[in-house]
Amino acid sequence: MKKITLVLAITMIAMAFLGGCASSGGANASGSGGKTVVNFLNWGDYIDPDVIPSFEAENPDIKINMTTVDSNEAMYVTTSTEGSQIDVVLPSEYMIQRMMQEDMLAEMDTASMENYQYVEDFTQRTCDYDPEGKYSLPYSWGTFGLIYNETMAQDVDSWDALFDPQYSGKILMYDSMRDSLGVGLIKLGYSLNSENQADIDAAADLLIEQKPLVLAYGTDDLRMSMVNGSAALAVMYAGDAAYSMQDNPDLRYVIPKEGANIFVDAMCILKTTDVYDEALRFVDYMLKPEIAAKNAEYTGYSTPEEAALEYISAEMKDNYAFNPPAEDLVICEYYKHLDQDVLKLYEEAWLRVKAA
Repeated sequence: MKKITLVLAITMIAMAFLGGCASSGGANASGSGGKTVVNFLNWGDYIDPDVIPSFEAENPDIKINMTTVDSNEAMYVTTSTEGSQIDVVLPSEYMIQRMMQEDMLAEMDTASMENYQYVEDFTQRTCDYDPEGKYSLPYSWGTFGLIYNETMAQDVDSWDALFDPQYSGKILMYDSMRDSLGVGLIKLGYSLNSENQADIDAAADLLIEQKPLVLAYGTDDLRMSMVNGSAALAVMYAGDAAYSMQDNPDLRYVIPKEGANIFVDAMCILKTTDVYDEALRFVDYMLKPEIAAKNAEYTGYSTPEEAALEYISAEMKDNYAFNPPAEDLVICEYYKHLDQDVLKLYEEAWLRVKAA
């Protein structure tokens, strides 16, 4: 869900969104029946299809206009493009950091929210990028770990398996700069957020050395490849892994013993919105435990709400990818927003990996 896309593709997404807003009359235009339109920028397939209709039924004065993107970078470009008229966005923690630094986000009036109580503890305990929940409220969380087919690989508990010659031609890697370089950094004992060029270059060298063992780099397609038994090992986000394990009982997901990425996706309201009250009502609705549970069940990603777990099926709660034990999360690390000069080091290292 956090793929790095080409600048041209991001620009086209932004232009397409602008065109859509122009044709619909903008964020505060009246929709059919004089409804206030709230523009919601989301990831693809990241909300239960029944949730928006149910919100609109309970709030007949509001229409939600949802548009999707496939990366944090595309989300940022779209929201920061003048005239985009977006109201609610759902970025990940490192992009929230950037948007906070650039004063793009409105403060949440949590005192007026009926359902803030259900995420308050998670926010203060987990969201160190915005510990008071002033600018973002958590929607889901998960990890980026390792999935394997136990008929082809046994007792996998380390990133080392991805570099083991016995699995040559049966390894799938993630086609994403920070995610794949992050695997290399963790395996070498470095931080996911290292700003040291030597660390970043060493991670790239490791991935280049690994390349002859790799069947393919991919993203969303990795799930199907693992389900149909095309590979023994893959790196994967926990939500995709949760459903892959349901589709193929031979699959297992693990947070490697060296550590992994943990992430939070959170709802934010843009400072430029002119429908703040309506946007806040939508965010508040999404925090209802039964609604949070519906979205968690649909996406496969963990809910930040303890109260929502009572609405989650026993099968999902027993799924390690969806509900890993707290002790396995202690070694996980969040991505942080990196300065442009540091990002350039990552980009140059990633280009070397891709070209090898």
